[in-house]
Amino acid sequence: MIQMVLNSPFLTRDLELALRYRREEDLLVLMQDAVVAVVAPAWCERLAGIPLYVMQEDLQARGLSSGIGMELDMPGLIRLIAEQGSPQTWAS
Repeated sequence: MIQMVLNSPFLTRDLELALRYRREEDLLVLMQDAVVAVVAPAWCERLAGIPLYVMQEDLQARGLSSGIGMELDMPGLIRLIAEQGSPQTWAS
């Protein structure tokens, strides 16, 4: 399953909850404001070793670059969802 997080981990507990409830085989996709997690050292440490995708467009819109995970564009996200099935979306 895909765990998709939309909100900043500094404003909500969405990312924390997604990590708590994800299974080992689940993929994690950060998009919208959640992408800020990939530039925060504490979050990078927590996300290490997890199959992680970060939306490229959202990074670019915020002037960020990801040091962890794999960057993903919208066509890539659509392919990922087609392969893995409907995502669990975390957006409070």
